[in-house]
Amino acid sequence: MSETTTKKTGRLIIVSNRLPMTVNMEEGKMTLGPSAGGLVSALGAYLERRQQDDTELAEYLWVGWPGNDIAEADQPLVRQHLRDEPGCDPVFLTAEVMDKFYLGFCNKTVWPLFHYFPTLTVYEEEMWKVYEAVNRQFCRVVAELVQPGDVIWIHDYHFMLLPAMLRECCPDNSIGFFLHIPFPAYEIFRLLPRKWAASLVEGLLGSDVVGFHTVDYVRHFLTAVLRLTGHQHQIGRVMFQGREIRVDAFPIGIDFEKYHETACLPKIRREADLIRRKLVQQKAILSVDRLDYTKGIAKRLRAYELFLERHPEWHQEVIMLLLVVPSRIGVDRYQDMRREIDELVGRINGRFGDIGWAPIAYLYKNLGLQALSSLYSAADVALVTPLRDGMNLVAKEFVASRTQDDGVLILSEMAGAARELPEALIINPNSREEMAEAIHQALVMPPGEQAERIRAMRDNVQRYDVHRWGWLFLHALQNLSAANQLTADKMLNEEKMANLVRQFALTNRRALIFDYDGTLVPLARTPEQAIPGEYLLRLLRALTAEQRNDVTIVSGRPREFLQQHFGDLRLTLVAEHGAWMKRRGGIWRKRVFPDNAWKPRILPLLEYYVERLPASFLEEKECSIAWHYRLSDAESAEFMAQELKFELTNLLLQTNMEVLEGNKVLEVRAKAANKGAAVLATLDDGNYGMILAAGDDWTDEDMFQVLPATAMTIRVGVRPTAANYLLADQQDLIALLEKLMMADLG
Repeated sequence: MSETTTKKTGRLIIVSNRLPMTVNMEEGKMTLGPSAGGLVSALGAYLERRQQDDTELAEYLWVGWPGNDIAEADQPLVRQHLRDEPGCDPVFLTAEVMDKFYLGFCNKTVWPLFHYFPTLTVYEEEMWKVYEAVNRQFCRVVAELVQPGDVIWIHDYHFMLLPAMLRECCPDNSIGFFLHIPFPAYEIFRLLPRKWAASLVEGLLGSDVVGFHTVDYVRHFLTAVLRLTGHQHQIGRVMFQGREIRVDAFPIGIDFEKYHETACLPKIRREADLIRRKLVQQKAILSVDRLDYTKGIAKRLRAYELFLERHPEWHQEVIMLLLVVPSRIGVDRYQDMRREIDELVGRINGRFGDIGWAPIAYLYKNLGLQALSSLYSAADVALVTPLRDGMNLVAKEFVASRTQDDGVLILSEMAGAARELPEALIINPNSREEMAEAIHQALVMPPGEQAERIRAMRDNVQRYDVHRWGWLFLHALQNLSAANQLTADKMLNEEKMANLVRQFALTNRRALIFDYDGTLVPLARTPEQAIPGEYLLRLLRALTAEQRNDVTIVSGRPREFLQQHFGDLRLTLVAEHGAWMKRRGGIWRKRVFPDNAWKPRILPLLEYYVERLPASFLEEKECSIAWHYRLSDAESAEFMAQELKFELTNLLLQTNMEVLEGNKVLEVRAKAANKGAAVLATLDDGNYGMILAAGDDWTDEDMFQVLPATAMTIRVGVRPTAANYLLADQQDLIALLEKLMMADLG
């Protein structure tokens, strides 16, 4: 699909923890400086390109914290200046709040847990409450700014509650969320108190699109959704609170042109050549990381030490260029990490070095793009071995900077980038042996192999750059928003319901067709518990007493059940999805005659799955057998249902039977037994001015698809459907039946 220039409508509202610039106030004077961080850099490049291309949503507004505690008296000046010039709107947070929000819940709870460091995770209720409060404060600011047609794009773990909050006050705006760190496996995520975990998941489900870096993170999140809300997904689509939410992987890229063109500058090439000359024929291994325990810097140094132990032939022939970027200065844990790195560097240099050679050249500072580009260009090997990383853009920056088709990337399998750069030497960062061997393999790799690998990686990084990432995400967001609008248009609101009731009252002959479970009665824990109450029976008696109404109940239930509860009413009953029918005032007649030789083959398999999945059970009917798993553990049931469906489908090949997937049930039935054919049979002798049909699951889609386009078809529960209308739940249908009954009573 090509990217086309379209008419600009609405704005793109970016929400992140930090604004792209930092505000400093000294003696009443304001100065602005760029904010550090990969998110600001990536989004800044993407937004600049959008403005240049003059595409839809080219106008943007960025909402975030200005980087410092701004005195209340200075806040109006700062807000006005940021709105007028850089297109930003600040959210002012005090140092005390930031201590509990950013340094607290964000970086003492979410950051370590999501990076698989549960022993470093802190669980404090006060920090959780501040996290909620800050998300609520951001919600108020965004809600005041948002206009019709604006698209809201929320970024990262600081604001996982914000989408649902905004959904309440901005229901018609498109909302997207992107997580820039890993989403952990459920066994890790569930270590959070259940209230917090459920709130975070439901908060994210306030979005239209939830984006992650890899399919692993997508799978982990969908498991959390299933475990904590009970909602299953269909190919990454979750129906939640009447909306479809898309959960998908959108691997973030870099501004490839910036890094590649910088590396091609004559100045950078001269600086890279100077670095190589200073190394005096030594091979250079580059390590660039922010100071953080997730980066595995200490483990990397110990692996390099093992390499030097095992390969003395490389002494004085290799050097590690170790660049550590300061991070969270003042936090004790980070200062401890720096001391450990300092000690390891000193030990390795003291153990292996001599007067003319130190195996590690160590810098603890932040370098600009050009200085960093010189290092990327000069190095022979990049050692990128985080213990856990959402993506890791250093790996992509190194690849983009290799203009001479040489160089080797050693990459941790725990980084999201490993999924996109399989030509790298992929290692486990917890294995000193793997890393040490990979270092040796990289140093002796032939030039031809280096060129082949680096070209393949560079093509990938260039193709899926930051601009492609942003376009793909927003394209998905706008498409889904359009689909959700179509769903919203199908909702049977009060005005449409009033029109339907008026049309009903004016019609001489009407066919009313209803599914049973989930439509006339709520879904129950077991089929036996879903019996009609006296109020429903009174409604049906009133509707069937009116001679203009021909009422049909079409169900998957056995005929014995329908006869017991509705046999005395003037209506048509259809059992087992159409296998049996009893017309008004008639007797039960069989419509489908399957060869029941299939049952002895299928029953043992179904019983085996009942044994395997606790709380599942069978419901055997004359022409079908249903395996129910609504009471079972949701995740286990979802997996086993797909497994059983696969086995049953294979067993039933070349038979007249099929597998039907319903609401937490798999049913083996005759192919001829479907609600569509049965409903048409009930209408064959009538000339109806109105046909109204309602159902709640996939078995009812057969019915919706065969009825005339003029029929009033209603899906109970908001789902993609062939029906003309949607009702939110079963109680709404009962309310509609009440209105129809009152219309008949005049």
